Amino acid sequence: MKKISLLKKAIIIISCIILIIIIIFIIMLYQKETTLPGDKEILERGNHAPTSFEKEIVTDHSTFFSVGDAIQDYLNSISFNIEDISLQPVRGSKMPNAATLYAQDEGIMDEKSKRQAIYNFLNPNYISQNGITTENVLEKVPNNGKVEFTPLEMYQLLGNYRTQYAVYGEMENMETEEKTQSYFIVDVDKTNSSFYITPVEFSKYANVKDIPLSDEDTSIELNDNNYFSYTVMQENDIMLKYFSYYKRLMQENPDMAYLLLDEEYRNKRFGSVEEFKNYVSKNQEEIQTYVAKEYEVNNLEDGTEYICQDQYKHSYIFKVSAVMQFQVKLDTYTIESDEVKQRYQNADERRKVEMNVDKWIQMLNYRDYKAAYAVLDESFKAQYFQTVEWFEEYMRGKFPYYYGLNLSDYSNEAGLYIQKILLTDITAKIKMTVPETIVMKLTDDGFVMSFRVLS
Repeated sequence: MKKISLLKKAIIIISCIILIIIIIFIIMLYQKETTLPGDKEILERGNHAPTSFEKEIVTDHSTFFSVGDAIQDYLNSISFNIEDISLQPVRGSKMPNAATLYAQDEGIMDEKSKRQAIYNFLNPNYISQNGITTENVLEKVPNNGKVEFTPLEMYQLLGNYRTQYAVYGEMENMETEEKTQSYFIVDVDKTNSSFYITPVEFSKYANVKDIPLSDEDTSIELNDNNYFSYTVMQENDIMLKYFSYYKRLMQENPDMAYLLLDEEYRNKRFGSVEEFKNYVSKNQEEIQTYVAKEYEVNNLEDGTEYICQDQYKHSYIFKVSAVMQFQVKLDTYTIESDEVKQRYQNADERRKVEMNVDKWIQMLNYRDYKAAYAVLDESFKAQYFQTVEWFEEYMRGKFPYYYGLNLSDYSNEAGLYIQKILLTDITAKIKMTVPETIVMKLTDDGFVMSFRVLS
C-alpha cells in the first residue's frame, strides 16, 4: 500500500512539472508571435526607454533654439566666403577677423574644405537621393546668401538614439533684408552630440506638422563639422528671444505683429490692423530704442506667462503655449487683471484717484493718445481739443518724453478731486520736473478728468 501511494505521488509531481513546462512554452510562443519587428531591436539595446513613434510639438526652449542654431551652422557653411579669410590680425587687436575664426573652428581654409564641411552637415539619405558629392555639393544645395535663421515652429519624433525635428523658420538675408520661409529636418543623436540636416522644399507642405518624420533610430556618425551644441537657456534668455522677435516684427512685419496680439486686447486697444500700423509708423524711431530691462515669469495652467519691461517701463505680456507660439499684450491697463480690479474696488476715493492718474500717465507714455483722450471730460475736450488728432499733436509737443510720476497735494471740492503731480523725465535726456494739476470725477465705470493746459 505504501509503494502504491509513493508511486501516485511521483506521478502527480511529474504531471505538475510537465504542465508547468507546457504553460511556459505557450507563454514564450505567444510573446514571440506578438512581438513587433521594432520591439526586438529595442529589447536588444538593454536599458533604453522604448521609442515613441508619435510626433509632438517641441515645448522645451533650450532644445528648440539649439536645433535652430544647428541649422544656422549649416547655413553659415554655405554662405561663408573663402576670400574673407585673412592671416592678418584685426587692426588694434592680436586676434584675426571673425571670418578667420569661423574658418579655423570649422576647418575651412579653401574651397575644397568648404565643400567638405557642407557635405558633412547633410543627412546621408538626402545625399544619396540627390546624387550629392563633395565636388557638386555647392550646385546641389540651396544657397540663400548670408542669412540669419529664426525658428518659428518645431515638431519632434523621439527615439532611443536619434530624435528627428521638423522645423519651420524664416531666413533674413543680411545684405538685402529679403525674408524667405523655409523648412528643414534635423536629426540629432544626443548620445554623441551629432546632427544631420535635410533641406525640405517649402512649397511641398502646407504646414510644418505635415512633414513626415522617419522612425529610423540608428546612431549618427560624428565628424569634424556636425557637432550638436546644446545650450541651456535661462528665463531671461527666453524672455529676450520673445521681446527681440516681437520688436523686430513690429518694425518689419506689422501685419504679423498685429495677429500675434491677444484677440480681445487688439480689438479693444487698436480695433483694426490699420490703426496698429498707424501706431507703429508714428512711433517707429522710439520702438527701435526699446531695450528689455526687467522680467517676470508666471506658470499658468495652459502655458507660461513672460512679463517684460523696457527702459521706459512699458510692459510686454507674452502668453506662451509652445515655443514661439504666443499671444502678447502691450500694456496692463487696456485689459486689467482681476487682481487690479479688486484692488481698485477696495480702495478709498483718494487711492482710486491716484490709480487713475497713474493709468493716464501710462497711456501717455505708451503713446496711446486715443485712450488718454477718451477719459477727458466732454466740456474740456470741446474747449481745448475737439479731436483726438489735436490732442495728440499737443501732447507730443508739450510732453515729448517718457515720464515718471510723483504725487503731490490732493483735495476734494464738491465731488471733484484735485490731484497735483510732478512729472520727471525718465529718459535722462534732460533734468526737469513738470508740474501738472489733474481734476477728476469718479464714475460708476471709471473716471473722467481734465488737466491744466500749458500755453
